[in-house]
Amino acid sequence: MSSTPIKKSDRLASNNKGFCSVFGIKAAIIIVGFILFVAVLLLLYLSSWTILTKHKYALLASAYLYTTTTYFLLLSAIITCIAIIVLFITSWNEYQKGLKLTLLILTLTFAFEITASLLEFGYTVNLEERLSKNLLETIQDKYLFDSGKTETFDQMQKFLRCCGSKSFKDWQLNPNFNISMASAVPDSCCKSYEPKCAQKPYGKHPSNIFYKGCSPALYNFYHTHLVTLGCVTVGVAFLQIFIIILLVWLIKRLEKIRTRNESILPANKVRRLSNEITYYPIQSSASVK
Repeated sequence: MSSTPIKKSDRLASNNKGFCSVFGIKAAIIIVGFILFVAVLLLLYLSSWTILTKHKYALLASAYLYTTTTYFLLLSAIITCIAIIVLFITSWNEYQKGLKLTLLILTLTFAFEITASLLEFGYTVNLEERLSKNLLETIQDKYLFDSGKTETFDQMQKFLRCCGSKSFKDWQLNPNFNISMASAVPDSCCKSYEPKCAQKPYGKHPSNIFYKGCSPALYNFYHTHLVTLGCVTVGVAFLQIFIIILLVWLIKRLEKIRTRNESILPANKVRRLSNEITYYPIQSSASVK
């Protein structure tokens, strides 16, 4: 006994149900896209906060790679936010050119984010040694010679409650500060700050100044933040992979439906592509006879 052949319209109806349907793919894109949008907003906040609060000390320590990476992340987060909003509109309306453009933008920002996260994690290697070296160079060659870095260094010592790079003795490298001079350290090294608080007399080891250096404090200040920023960036990139896969799937699905419909339907019958099971006109009773 031969089996009854399945009609083409029945196959189309069954293929348009569940997650594998165009509607199911679009729903998945919107759900994952919303989660990605929230994650990108968090990345945008962290990048902006980093630029506003941490960059001045990073420039003091000549951490130019750190600052450049943060600006790239900020730009990437802004572009990704716009791309997600466009993705919601184009996917729901099944605008294929818009979907392809959004796919290109998300792929590029994904590459930027992966690169930035690798740079962030890589920058944490030997971070304390590099910070110490750069702070020593600032103490020796730029303090009191560069007004901007002098002011920033004073702010850092007050904020982090530290003095010098590894120790308050590092200030002997600067010709303006010496044990034999009136001030062995800047006034910003004082625990209780006031003008000329670091001047003598108090002997070789004044009790009013901070003994610990700034490089360990600056390392703690940046290391945790770098790891956090890197983890958030990796999380955003991971979600973006899912969006890119779903987007490619949707584009392929729509292209397949469009090709099939163009070979079957008149031009005036083509409507939204995801409603493919309604594309086939019902035959009249006269044509059946």
